[in-house]
This record gives sequence, C-alpha cells and structure tokens, in this order.
Amino acid sequence: MALTWKQKFQKYIKRSKQKATLHTLIGTVCTLILVLVLNSMDRNVEVQIERDPESQLTMTFVGDMMFGRNIDDVIVPKYGYDHLFKYVKNYFEYSDYTTGNFESPITRNENYEKADKNIHLSTGEGAAEALKNHGFYTVNLANNHMKDYGRQGLVDTLNAFKKQKIETVGAGTNLQEATQIVYTTVQNKKIALLGFSDILPKDFRAYSNRSGIAPADPNIFQPLVFKARQNADLVIVQMHWGLEYDSGFHPRQQDLGRALIDAGADVVLGHHPHVLEPVEVYNDGVIFYSLGNFVFDQGWSRTKESVLVQLKNLQGDQYKLEIHPMMIREGQPRPVRGWTERYRREKIFSQVTGKLIYTDNWSREGDKLVRIIELKGAEKSDE
Repeated sequence: MALTWKQKFQKYIKRSKQKATLHTLIGTVCTLILVLVLNSMDRNVEVQIERDPESQLTMTFVGDMMFGRNIDDVIVPKYGYDHLFKYVKNYFEYSDYTTGNFESPITRNENYEKADKNIHLSTGEGAAEALKNHGFYTVNLANNHMKDYGRQGLVDTLNAFKKQKIETVGAGTNLQEATQIVYTTVQNKKIALLGFSDILPKDFRAYSNRSGIAPADPNIFQPLVFKARQNADLVIVQMHWGLEYDSGFHPRQQDLGRALIDAGADVVLGHHPHVLEPVEVYNDGVIFYSLGNFVFDQGWSRTKESVLVQLKNLQGDQYKLEIHPMMIREGQPRPVRGWTERYRREKIFSQVTGKLIYTDNWSREGDKLVRIIELKGAEKSDE
C-alpha cells in the first residue's frame, strides 16, 4: 500500500535524524582528535637547543619585559615565574650573554609618590630573581616607566637587581650613575653596554643632582660610546625610542641609531614601540629599531608578535645574526614553528627585514632567519 504524504514526511524526518546523529558523532570525534593534536603540538613547542659548535660567543637580545598588571595578578600566582620562560629557557641556557629592556620599577609600596602620567607600572622582586635564574647578565632601565613611583621606586629597582647581581644601565640616582658603562667579559670578549631613552616623561631625566634615566642626547652619548669603544671588544647600546605601535621606524630613530654606530657602537637594541620594526645593517654595525615585546600582557595581535635575537661570533669580525620568531600568549613568549605557523612566521620575518626577506642577504635555517654580518667596530677606535 502506498504511503501517505504524512507517512513519507515522518520517514524522511526519521532518516534525517539518524544521519544527523551520525554526523554529530563524526564531528565530535574529529574535534577531539584536533584538540589532541593541538595539545600535542603545544607540548612540543619547547625547542631543544644545543650549543653551536661554530660560535665562539653567543649573545641573546630581547625587547620589552613587563612583569606587572595581569602577569603579576593572574599568571604568576597561578603558574609561577618559570612558566613565563618555559618555551625559551633553552635559548638562554647556551647563551654566553643575555640582555633586555626591563619596563617597570620593582616596588610594592603603593604609597610612593607617583609620576604625573596616566599609566603606572610596578612588579615585585621575583621578576629580578627570574631573570637571574634564566641567565640575564644585564638589563636596561632607561625607559618611560622607570620613575613611575618616583625616586624611591627607582632606588628599590636598583637594589633589587643589585641583590641578584644583575648589572643595570640607563638609570641611577644621578646622571653619572645613569650613564655608567657596564663592562662584562665572557668567552675572552669584553662587552660594553650603555642605555639611553628618547622618551622622557616629566621629571624622568637624570641630572647631576637628580635621579632618573639617561637621555638620548648626542652630546651625552657620543663621548660615552667613544670611551666604551676604546675599552671593549664589542659595544652594545640600548635605546628606548620611537612611536608606540608604529611598525616603521621614525627618521629620528635612524638619525640617533646611525649616530651611535658612527660613534663606535656595534649593536643598537631598540624598544618602546611594542611592535616589531626593521633591522638595519649600517657602517659595520647593526641597528634593531624595535625588538617588540618579549614578556608582556598586551593583547593586540601585533604586540604579541616578537623575536628572540642571537648574535654569534663565528671568527674574527664575522658574526651570524639569527632571528627566532616568537608569539606571546598570556605573557609567555613561544617559538613560532612548523608548517602550521608558516604564515605568522613569514609575517614576522617580513616585518623585521623591512619586507626584504627574499633578498640574498637573508637565508633560512629551519624556523629561523639568518644573516652573516661583519662588526668592525674595534677598527673604528684606530681611526
């Protein structure tokens, strides 16, 4: 007997429900498999590093590190400081010299007089201890947050790093201290480090009789860089400069950066924009206009794109520049690796090279970008 229209419709609904149940089951299984794969990939993000047999000296440079706000309030209490370096600690293990920009004062006293500005950052002594535990030799304090809690907040910061035996540059209780050159000898190479800031909030500038940060004034930094050149094999200068969130460096940055190289610097490490800016090889020196963030809680995608830079001395004046792409997730820098991250890795490389990624100057080794350069700064002292 032929089915009525109503019976046909009911039969169709029943068959559709059976198919829907099967599709739901398949979708659920696929989702579970995808989650397992992604979790497995996440566990493998920690990169295994071995000492480069060709390198006589390996130096590691990172950008802005800020341990306050959400990192202090949420991430550290839940996971601890070591969690922040979980996926990059192996890079530091085989680094002979590591430095970066420390973006906030170390103080817990909220009663200190605050600077006349909108954003005030602070963190605890655990941040300095974490950097010590991961091999940081030096940090730069010349930035626009170092006096957020006035002179006493700066003094607390200096004392916290002194306690951990980490040398600081770019800030002090007076101009002489703020502009002090820090010398470190590793692998028979004497490295000189200085720090300056072109971003100077009200009352932040150090003077002979006032605490603060070292200003990026050519009349101040040129003779200091020249002095460092006379006394060191390598001269590195930390510079806090530029415009926030601007991925192209400003002409003033280039003028200052080139002036530093001309004065005798080998490497200029830029920070403050919170995003990546290009690298320039200039007159036997290298200028990183912005290394971006490294440990930070900002959420905009471009502020989470980062790099860890390693500079390796191969022989004589020849150095190997390595750009390791990173992505910051919940304050934690993670290597950008594998085919699933190819788009983001290429984007970072393009940004750092000023879209000159495909020129003969740069080459790829696995997930990192490489360039061979010559640093002949030592020869400038003879000119």
